[in-house]
Amino acid sequence: MHLGSPLRAFNSLNRMGASSLSNEIASGAIFFAVGGIGWLLAVCKKLPAGLRSLWLVVTMVLGVIFVWMMVRVYNTIDTVPTWYTVWTPLSFFLTLFIGGPLLGYLLLRVAGVDGWALRLLPVVSLLALLVSIMVVVMQGSELATIRSSVQQASALVPDYGLLMAWRVVLLALALACWCVPQIRGRKPAVSLLGLAFVLILAGEMIGRGIFYGLHMTVGMAVAS
Repeated sequence: MHLGSPLRAFNSLNRMGASSLSNEIASGAIFFAVGGIGWLLAVCKKLPAGLRSLWLVVTMVLGVIFVWMMVRVYNTIDTVPTWYTVWTPLSFFLTLFIGGPLLGYLLLRVAGVDGWALRLLPVVSLLALLVSIMVVVMQGSELATIRSSVQQASALVPDYGLLMAWRVVLLALALACWCVPQIRGRKPAVSLLGLAFVLILAGEMIGRGIFYGLHMTVGMAVAS
């Protein structure tokens, strides 16, 4: 969608270092390439045990860099005041910390991996959800203070509060599917974890829809 045509993929890298979009595409390609190669080597049992941990750490760091590059695509546009705020990077990274631990737990559960450290993953997601709720409230109050000469930010998504409430409900239900069985001393079933991940996807899609719906520019332009 960003490129317009897949044939322009290589052209998108022409301004690496200067263009946020080029940096995003490059960092994403590197992240998926390193992660994919590491997975393939591990499956084929070609990845030495001593190198495995280092490869995982490098892949995680590249993933964080990729998310930061995504943030920079939107958070560096000072003519879009609704994106040019602290809430943009916070929202992106909170999505990472809400959904990432659950996806990791699901994949490890399918692989039959177990360990005490897995019990910390739900805590990470729960804390991220609590912070996300605070971000929603503070961002909503700030929208009333953002306006251009012809438009007010709070009018861009009139149902901001209702939509965000649905998002929080979906995320809370997802974490309940994950955490309640563990509180009762049982491992959550893979099917239940799958449902939880679908709920998180649905909730975050609402969040992304709101994010793009809040696009506005300074001056006389009217968002559509």
